[in-house]
Amino acid sequence: MTIHILLNPNAGVLQVKPTPEKIQAAAVALGMEVDVVACSSAGEMQVHIQRHVKEGQEMVVIGGGDGTVGLAVQELAHSKTALGIIPLGMANNFSKSLGLPQDLDGALSILQAGRVRAIDLGKIESRYFTEAAGIGLFADGLLHYGKRTGKSLPRLLYSVARLYFSARAKRIKLTLDDKIVFERAMMCTVANGPRMALGVPVAPDALLMDGHFDVVVIGDLSRMELIRYFMAVMNQTHNDLPKVTTTKARRVKIECGTRMRVHCDDQIVGTTPATITTEPGALRVVVAAA
Repeated sequence: MTIHILLNPNAGVLQVKPTPEKIQAAAVALGMEVDVVACSSAGEMQVHIQRHVKEGQEMVVIGGGDGTVGLAVQELAHSKTALGIIPLGMANNFSKSLGLPQDLDGALSILQAGRVRAIDLGKIESRYFTEAAGIGLFADGLLHYGKRTGKSLPRLLYSVARLYFSARAKRIKLTLDDKIVFERAMMCTVANGPRMALGVPVAPDALLMDGHFDVVVIGDLSRMELIRYFMAVMNQTHNDLPKVTTTKARRVKIECGTRMRVHCDDQIVGTTPATITTEPGALRVVVAAA
C-alpha cells in the first residue's frame, strides 16, 4: 500500500526539517512505498486531504506541527481515513500525547507497523480541536501575539509581558454537564489532552480516549502568584495549589458578564458565551501497535 504523506515545509523553526527527498529515502530504507507531497499553503494541503477522504484512502499522513495537524483534523473528523503523523513542529503536543516517536525513522516505523485507534476530539461551534479550548490567559496571549504567520521570539516575549501586566480575573459562570458553578478566574481551560501551547502540561491527567474533558480553572491570582502558578503548571504540581480546580465534564458552557475571547487550540474563534462539547471516538489515528 502506498502511504500518502503531505508535508508542511514551513513547520517548526528550531530544527532542520526533512525534505521530501529525505523522507522518501528513509521510507525506502524501511521497505515502505510512499508518496510525499510538499504543500505550499494550508489551502493546498486541505484540497489534498479532502481528495484522499473522498477516495476512501485508509490513511493520510501529515508531516508538520500541531497547527498543521489541527488543519487536517477538520477534514478527517468522523471519516474512515486515519491520521498518521510525522512530528515536525516546535511542541508536537498531540503526537506526544499519543506516545508517538519524535524522530523521522521512529515515526515512519509507526506508520508501517502501528495500529489505528479512535480518539476523542473537542468541538466548539463547527471547529474541532485536539488540545484545548477556553478563555483567559492563553486566549489573551494569542491576541497580543497577533495573527501574523510564522513564529517570532520577540513577539512571544512582547505578548508575555503585556499579559503579565494586563491580566485580570473575571467572574465566570460554568455549566459542567448539569452542574452550574461560579468562579473568579484568570483562566479556564477545557482540555481534551494533557498539553497545549508550547508544551504546557495544563491538564496532566487528561486522556484522549475517556470521553471527558478535564476542565482546569485557575483562580484570582496576584502578579507574584502568576509566576509561581506558571512554574507549578510546568512542573505538573498545580493541581495541589489552592486556586486551581479540575473537573471532568462532557459538555461545558462558559459565560461571563464581560465578553471574553475564546481560543480553540492556537486560534481565537470568538467570544463568550461559548459551548464546548466532546466528540468521543471522532478521529482515527495511527499509534504504536503495543
